[in-house]
Amino acid sequence: MALTQAVVEHHELTIDQSIFSTTGDKVFINGHFYSDKPSTPSVVAAIVYFPLYHLGAPLAFGWNLAYYLIIFFVVKVLWILSVLAFSKVMGHFGLNDRRRLINTLIFALASQAFTWSSTFNNHSIAASCLMIALALFVSGRKSKNTTDLLISGFLFGLAAASDLPTGLFLLGFAWLIFRSTLTSVHKWAFILAGCLPLSSHLLINYQIGGTVLPLQFFNEYFVFPGSQWTEGVRVNGPLAFFKYITLSLVGPLGFLWYSPLLIILIPLLIKHTGKGRAFYEESRVIAICSTLLMLNYFLLTQNYGGWGYGIRWFVPLLPLVYIYLFDSESVLKTKGQRLLFKGLVSYSFIVAVIGLVNPWSNPEYHPIPVIANLLQLRQFIF
Repeated sequence: MALTQAVVEHHELTIDQSIFSTTGDKVFINGHFYSDKPSTPSVVAAIVYFPLYHLGAPLAFGWNLAYYLIIFFVVKVLWILSVLAFSKVMGHFGLNDRRRLINTLIFALASQAFTWSSTFNNHSIAASCLMIALALFVSGRKSKNTTDLLISGFLFGLAAASDLPTGLFLLGFAWLIFRSTLTSVHKWAFILAGCLPLSSHLLINYQIGGTVLPLQFFNEYFVFPGSQWTEGVRVNGPLAFFKYITLSLVGPLGFLWYSPLLIILIPLLIKHTGKGRAFYEESRVIAICSTLLMLNYFLLTQNYGGWGYGIRWFVPLLPLVYIYLFDSESVLKTKGQRLLFKGLVSYSFIVAVIGLVNPWSNPEYHPIPVIANLLQLRQFIF
């Protein structure tokens, strides 16, 4: 919100005058503070905030009308569109109306994508953009619709500009496009549209730091009184790397505890990477890019996403993996398997709803986010 406020109220990229300048997510360059996050989500939010501010609804601490309207029109609307896109992809696989509805409800309500759509964050924006982009990619490639492919490319680019590691999916699906039999018009419509939002991000990044590289790569930008990130980016050694993977997946914030349906869905994703499957090319891109994205964080981070309900870095992957619900019945052949699946869905729904209490779970209540949120809820009620 600091950059959004700075752009609208002060017409600048520095966040010195923002009331949110006390945030720890900032860099210090040439005597000024700037947000260290990708600028695109804040710029999109500024489009919504501009009329609100001039209508007398400024951003402020605490419960704030402008903040919640920004969440709704930026994060929540994109999430709603992603749910509709998910349903469209289910239809692509020929599911009947009942299964299509059930799978869509599972994605909409029993995943961390639901939890993180309740707060302003770049990972939810990227997740929604990837889901909508994939739906349009599938339909556009099948029907050779230039408009669908153009919008798909733009949304893959918007995801990348919002959450930089998701740029892997833009590269992956651009590779599929160029290997296809589509015309040059289709191919360039996709790739040029994808470059547009990414170029905007890189331009602003260059204006701030004189580089197109992520600002987090420069330790000197984090040297200022009160800085929380003085160590900068470093690569984990072999032992730390494998320990970090284990704790990231099944530790207190472990991704699998908060998204247990992945235990069923990841094998289905791998199954559909087999050559000859109707969706094998897209599945290979999803599998490879998801793996590389996770490896990026496993190698270069040490704090498990910081304060948060689970590891928010991996939220953008969820829509792309959840689409394999379309083939879930192939592994739910016995009564026991079906009961396990229903149990995982119910558990996932409960966990997602508890996350709504506070997606930025406060470890001061408890180091395990689910417990922290329940304790915070109890304090609020009583």
